[in-house]
Amino acid sequence: MQIWNWSGAANGFTTLLPVRDEDILAGVFTADGTHKTWDIRPQVMPGIERVKKKQHPLGDLSFVMGASVVLNRKAYEALKSFLEPFGQFLELDMVDETGLGGGDQRLYFYNVTNVVQCIDFDRSETEGKKVIKPAFLPDSVPLSAQVFKDPLRKKMDIYLNEAAHAELSRLLIGAGLRGSTLTRVC
Repeated sequence: MQIWNWSGAANGFTTLLPVRDEDILAGVFTADGTHKTWDIRPQVMPGIERVKKKQHPLGDLSFVMGASVVLNRKAYEALKSFLEPFGQFLELDMVDETGLGGGDQRLYFYNVTNVVQCIDFDRSETEGKKVIKPAFLPDSVPLSAQVFKDPLRKKMDIYLNEAAHAELSRLLIGAGLRGSTLTRVC
């Protein structure tokens, strides 16, 4: 059994920042495995470094907050069919006054709603009731391709099993998508 953690953040790429502080306070970008709706489409902007030489480009897949991935149009079109059964896409707007991300555009916040209880709390590295380094229950991890969250780390991690990792990797490479990280955790 192999499990990967999927993150919208990658070394060498900038992250996205919420434009409105009230979106942060209201938990608009909290991705905890539950279905979300937005009354008003949130706005994000590329993170800008104070020192120009340290500025990173914006990837096709980005990080905004917590266990979520934000996709540009190219990534959305390449990954939508594969990812849709495991979560939902919510539209958001990128305000790009600097032009770092290619100008203002529509982005897609991917919220994983497929929750699979598969972390073995007793064998995991913990601090109190918090799982720091998960150990997984082999019989609980699906065999078919699955992108999922576990209730014990639902705000922290997006997981992929072996089949999902193989398919997502194939799609990322095939479309030439940049900006996310797949890290083996088990």
